[in-house]
Amino acid sequence: MAHAPIRAVDRLFDIVEAIQVRNGAGVSELADALDMPKSTIHGHLATLRDRGYLEQDPDNEYHLSLRFLTLGGAVRQQRTIYGHVEPLLAELAEETGESVNYVVESQGKLVFVGSVSGKDGIRTEVDIGFTTDLHTTPEGKLTLAHLPETRRAAIIDQIEFPIDNSVGRAAFTAELEAIRERGFAHGNETIIKNVTTISAPVIDNEEQFYGTIVVAGPSLRFTDERLEDVTETLRYKIGKLNIDLSYEGTRPVTENQVRTASPTQ
Repeated sequence: MAHAPIRAVDRLFDIVEAIQVRNGAGVSELADALDMPKSTIHGHLATLRDRGYLEQDPDNEYHLSLRFLTLGGAVRQQRTIYGHVEPLLAELAEETGESVNYVVESQGKLVFVGSVSGKDGIRTEVDIGFTTDLHTTPEGKLTLAHLPETRRAAIIDQIEFPIDNSVGRAAFTAELEAIRERGFAHGNETIIKNVTTISAPVIDNEEQFYGTIVVAGPSLRFTDERLEDVTETLRYKIGKLNIDLSYEGTRPVTENQVRTASPTQ
């Protein structure tokens, strides 16, 4: 049974999102942007400030507080296997020198939930919490390809075909199958100009899919040889994690097991 939205809650989140987009805002700016009375804006701001979710600066502008980070961090730990993935991100960042990200599907979108930058890692506008459509990037397609069949079909049902006026549903589904079979994906300038990405799935021996790890760096640095080397490193490291997830770290990992667990080319 559908429920009518609670207007006060809708307004509250409109205010929070407006502050986030503007990196801080005052009462008048928010009232104009959201077409709400200043008294309503002020009441919500005061409540959020008193609860510790907003900070008020000397210029009477309001900013999101780090309490949102506490909530987000808790969600990341509870809803993903980030505790297992984070050490691997750091290891890959150190070994490749690049930026390494962990992405998952949430509410039909690709969401960046973790990132570690190596010594040569690039800074981009893609921060933790960044979302994008699954069908628009190689790492998104890789993620979509590994979702359970019913979940994958439900998300595909929401895509407007043909994509880019050329790719129909049948062709897109075939592309996902090919990506799943390959076990990794490469991308070039799909989210950020002049940036190449290499992604591979985190999946245990029971075919349980957890998310995707993405290595990203300047396209000029990714020659064919380096692309192959980083891909092999990523697949090897994830292969070990996949085994750890399957056996809960209770069995030693051999070179042969890692090769067996790594996605086939």
